[in-house]
Amino acid sequence: MPNLSLPDVKARNDFKGKPLSVVTAQLGNPDGQQTVNRQKIYTWRIGNSVRECVIRVATADDIVESYETLGDSPICGPYEARAN
Repeated sequence: MPNLSLPDVKARNDFKGKPLSVVTAQLGNPDGQQTVNRQKIYTWRIGNSVRECVIRVATADDIVESYETLGDSPICGPYEARAN
């Protein structure tokens, strides 16, 4: 697993409306990418096959429209979107 620099809790994953470059600065390059209905969906996988967190970011024109984490709570916790 690469060394990831986690943002401080107050700024953590407040990515909606920001450029994709802000996300990649925190998470590194995505593990996958696909285009669905003119949106680009980027995927990161953190952890291992037993305990994994999948992070998905949907963008339009390289601006984040949505951000979600799926998977094991202890692994996803540091990456979860901030509560509004």
